[in-house]
Amino acid sequence: MTDGSGTRRQRLFARWYPEMMQRIEEAGQSAIRERHLARAQGRVLDVGTGNGYSVPHYTAAVTELVMVEPNPGLRAQLQRRTGDIRARAWQIADGDAYALPFEDASFDAVAASLVFCSLDRPKDALAELARVVRPGGTFWFHEHVRGSGPLRLLHEVATPIQRLVADGCRLNRDFLGLLADSAFEVVEVEHLRMPGPPARIAPLVVGAAVR
Repeated sequence: MTDGSGTRRQRLFARWYPEMMQRIEEAGQSAIRERHLARAQGRVLDVGTGNGYSVPHYTAAVTELVMVEPNPGLRAQLQRRTGDIRARAWQIADGDAYALPFEDASFDAVAASLVFCSLDRPKDALAELARVVRPGGTFWFHEHVRGSGPLRLLHEVATPIQRLVADGCRLNRDFLGLLADSAFEVVEVEHLRMPGPPARIAPLVVGAAVR
């Protein structure tokens, strides 16, 4: 059942996820975000902004930061963090990754951080991001992906449970494979591990793709 506060799964996720992620941010995730997002500029769309851990890492080179977060609980937390925004202008917009309420080629860059693991239709979401970013624009991605060897087996086994407790998150998602089949061309990618125990079981890919 859902109401203005979201589904039960969304409400539960919004209660425990930010506290867990805060520990990961302090262990090094925040530094990864800062190094990555400091290069974003122009009009930027941040999809699945969550409670706003990426927000402080956009600089004044961003002329407008547009944030979309469909989880009502996380969105309420995001609204309380707007004092951290360094972009010259900003807005929190309604919408979701499959039907973005923006014109074609209306952004200089798009960004997603730990978002694509949770999407039921990631190909559709990538197509929407490609639609709203201008030709030559950048997709700044920061996603956890499935592992290899024994770790991949663990991710396959744990994914059904993870989906239940983490609002649909899939540990076994092949994000780079999806990106390779999209309208974006990957121009840089860094393979990392999410910092801090127990998060180190999650490989990260952090990089940029061009439309």
